[in-house]
Amino acid sequence: MSEINTIKTTGQLGLNTNRNVNTSQNSDSDKAPEVSAKTTRVDTVSLTDTAIQLQALKETLADAPVVDNDRVSAIKAAIAEGAYKVDPAELANNMINFEQQLG
Repeated sequence: MSEINTIKTTGQLGLNTNRNVNTSQNSDSDKAPEVSAKTTRVDTVSLTDTAIQLQALKETLADAPVVDNDRVSAIKAAIAEGAYKVDPAELANNMINFEQQLG
């Protein structure tokens, strides 16, 4: 790749081709002021009651199983026996409520 300083500017009036565009050399005025090593600052964090409750809930949910295996087994057995019944009205109402919650 060619350096930006070697680009020819023929036909463009008013351009200064002799400028140096090297951003790796910063002047002393661009440097951040040094921080004294003698100053000691202690940071503290405090959590709200809501944050503490959310953390406890997160830990509780992390310990809970994703699937209730006993319920799955009971439903499988009811389906196999032909005893599992679906109430169409209740199913329809649940579907409508779910769609309304989605917005």
